[in-house]
Amino acid sequence: MSSTTSFNWALLLTTLAVGGLGLVNLYSTSRGTSTNLALVQGIWLAVGVLIAIVLTVLDYRIFEKLAYPVLVFTLVLLLAVLFAGRVISGSQRWLHLGAFNFQPSEVAKIVVVLALAKYFSNEQAMPAEGYSLWKLFKPATILYPLGAIGAIMLYWERLAMLGTWRFVIVCAFIVWAAACFLYSLRTGRTRLHDLLSPIILVMLPAVLILRQPDLGTTLVLGAVAGTMILFVKIKPFSLLIAAIALVAVAASAWFFVLEDYQKRRVFAFMEPSADIKGSGYHAWQSRIAVGSGQVSGKGFTQSTQTQFKFLPEQHTDFVFSVWAEEWGFIGCLGLLGLFLFWLTQMINVASSARETFGVLVAVGVVALVFWHTAINIGMVIGVLPVVGTTLPLWSYGGSSVLANMAGIGLLLSISLRRHTF
Repeated sequence: MSSTTSFNWALLLTTLAVGGLGLVNLYSTSRGTSTNLALVQGIWLAVGVLIAIVLTVLDYRIFEKLAYPVLVFTLVLLLAVLFAGRVISGSQRWLHLGAFNFQPSEVAKIVVVLALAKYFSNEQAMPAEGYSLWKLFKPATILYPLGAIGAIMLYWERLAMLGTWRFVIVCAFIVWAAACFLYSLRTGRTRLHDLLSPIILVMLPAVLILRQPDLGTTLVLGAVAGTMILFVKIKPFSLLIAAIALVAVAASAWFFVLEDYQKRRVFAFMEPSADIKGSGYHAWQSRIAVGSGQVSGKGFTQSTQTQFKFLPEQHTDFVFSVWAEEWGFIGCLGLLGLFLFWLTQMINVASSARETFGVLVAVGVVALVFWHTAINIGMVIGVLPVVGTTLPLWSYGGSSVLANMAGIGLLLSISLRRHTF
């Protein structure tokens, strides 16, 4: 079959439609501001299209070889953010590169998808009954204690309540690292694949991103990884134990990891009217904007919540609120239908891929777009806490646009080569 008929025009055109409507919405959002956000976003979208074209031309299977080196490079960038990153609105998430800011955590999402796809595709035989927690975690590998020591160093001040126990815990992890090293030598499990595990590939960037702090990206990263792991299958009993462990980790994170403002947002979600002028302000104003749109909306550029600046972060986290106020329930249904069709085209790519790596990359990109969309709209309408998650190709931000378009480029490359096996 010729490349012309193999090219997924439906996916490309739908992507441009989603991005185009996002620019229209940003135009309304940025009226009266000193910066034309729609114009800047349009430039980033154009650059993203070029990246997607390059990735489409390239054979996506080259990233199976590059996945781990690119992951290491991304981890270096995330570390650089913690030491030399630019602080904006209380979060240290950006590297200042000349005329623009670059957010490595956005790229990390795509990189983790590639790394997990490489790991599972390199498995000699996937267990038919599903993976056990032992296979997913591989607790005997030396990267766990070394990573734990690094995490303790990052959160050293937060763990001050433990006193001298911090040093005891570090010493225990050093002993664990030595034991893992001896175990690897004795069993001959010294290959890179033996040292890595799916959980390690997610935890390394997740810990660094959470330290910025960026809870939203961390949650999305975990959701995407969980989707890919469920896709390759996990034993039911292991899934139950994992769910219990996840609750324990969340409880520990509440006391030792989350910032005070993040905790207040959770409280605001449970009781929105308790602190309307404080931690619940974002969510409350978003609900007002969505509800005031009613059935048909107030009209393009006529949203009072937006134009009078009552709605905070209206160009990033709450762009959907602007759309809901201006276009109403009917417009929201139309937009959700467009996003659903977009996701359907991505799923078609995953279902038509002919080898494991391509299938898993496609599943990861689908999961990334889905969870970003679901979490963003969920927090906008008040069914989820405000965690700072963007809406794909709609929320203002160059790093996010480029990362999403890179994912689309990978999908187009997979679709173009589905007949070459």
